[in-house]
This record gives sequence, structure tokens and C-alpha cells, in this order.
Amino acid sequence: EAGLKLMIGLQRRFDQNFIRVKKAIIDKEVGDTIMVKLCSRDPAPPPFEYVKGGGGIFNDMAVHDLDMTRFLVGEDPIDILSVGSCHIDKSIEVLDGSEAFDTAACILRYPNGVQAMVDVCRQSSYGYDQRAEVLGTKGMIATDNVYPNTARLFKTDFTGNADMPYDFFLQRYNEAYVTETIAFCESLVNDSPVPCTGEDGLVALIMSLAADKSAAENRWVKFNEIIDQVYCSSPTQCELLIGSDVFPEGFRPVSKPKELLVPDVDSKK
Repeated sequence: EAGLKLMIGLQRRFDQNFIRVKKAIIDKEVGDTIMVKLCSRDPAPPPFEYVKGGGGIFNDMAVHDLDMTRFLVGEDPIDILSVGSCHIDKSIEVLDGSEAFDTAACILRYPNGVQAMVDVCRQSSYGYDQRAEVLGTKGMIATDNVYPNTARLFKTDFTGNADMPYDFFLQRYNEAYVTETIAFCESLVNDSPVPCTGEDGLVALIMSLAADKSAAENRWVKFNEIIDQVYCSSPTQCELLIGSDVFPEGFRPVSKPKELLVPDVDSKK
């Protein structure tokens, strides 16, 4: 409504490792995509206060990986099946819903039979673990973790990287944050479309909400189930009506995330 550009900060889209995988998909280096796999495992669990009220592991953590499946596949997903459990921090088991999970996994179905799998865990004893893999009809491409250096150690009882991967997301994605900021500035200076739109952010949220619903109800959930239950009383005031049989006056189900948004500045040109 203000006539300003909106760009969502999904920084993994600007990471050179994931960008290279995306390029391989676009250029058909591995043929047609069959399967996408992503893992996200933090070095240590967050404080109880962070988890409580954070919306659960699908919304405060897996949302980035779910978005990355869509970014790599290049299509909107159809449905999702999710599960969660607690293995690391037993104190959070008293919380509601997926806030009680520190480990979760998702399977997503995309058009043309493409499958995507995501696993997340709030603790990884060997450092920040962020990897992607794409299997295609002609090959496979995968990323490794990012290390502070390329030094490798060779001993009688050990062969491998001399140090563990980066142990904090600000270090792991430092370059991505810079690239992301430059991209936004270029969009402002050149009056060009932003590379990560409000619709991208909204779809990522819908994906995480559907994952949460799937784990809670132990079933496949179609993403349009979430979209169908969003009620917007104004362009800037929306609420989710999941679990309610009473819909507000004027409620109109929609089938596409874009229909919930005010048209962005670039699309009006």
C-alpha cells in the first residue's frame, strides 16, 4: 500500500553453495530432477525461552529448508508429511505442539513426481550442518559444509578436516548476508524486481504451517488447506482460522498465496 519494495530475507537463497546447485538444475547438468534432500542441524539447542512461543521447530527452523526445496525445484509444492520428536533437550517436552520437538523430518511432493526430504535437529555434535543434495536422471550434485579453512589433518588414528564446520549461522552465512544486502540495494538503485518477494516469504510460512499441521494430525496435508483458512480483514491484518468452524463475515477462501497479498510495486509496472 505504501508503494515501497518488499524483499524477504531468506538468506540461503544467496549462499553460493545453494546457488551452484540451482544452476546445475537449471542447466540440466544432472538431468531432470528426481529428488531433493536438505539437512539443517544446529551446533547446540537454543534456550528454553527461545523455543517457548517460537511457533515450533517447523516455523522457527525448518522453514528455511522448506523454502530451499521450493527454490531448488522451481515449483510450488503439493503436499507434505511431517513427524517430530524430542531427543536432546527434554525440558521442552512440557511445551505445546511442535515446540516440544527438537528433531523433525518432512517429505514433500512436487509436480511431476519430484520428491523432497528435509531433516532438522537442534543439536549437531560436529558443528553447524547445512547440506543439500539433488538427484537427477543424469547424475547428482551435493554441497558440503563450510569450514573456517581448508586444512586437513592426517594421523594414524584420524584423517579429515583439521577443524569442525562453522558453529554459528552468522559465520556460516556471512557471505550470503552480504550478497543479499547488495541484491536489495541494486534493486532499489536500478528499480528492478527484488530477487526474494513477499510471495516467497508467504509460501515459506504456509509450508511450515502445513508441516506443523501434518505432524500434529499424523497425515499428509495439502498446502492449499492452509491457504483456504487465511482470513484477511485488511491488506495488512490476516489471521489463520485452522480449527475453527465459524468463519468471519466476508471470509473468502483463496487457492493461491499471491491472492492474499497486496500487489507489489514491481508487478504494477
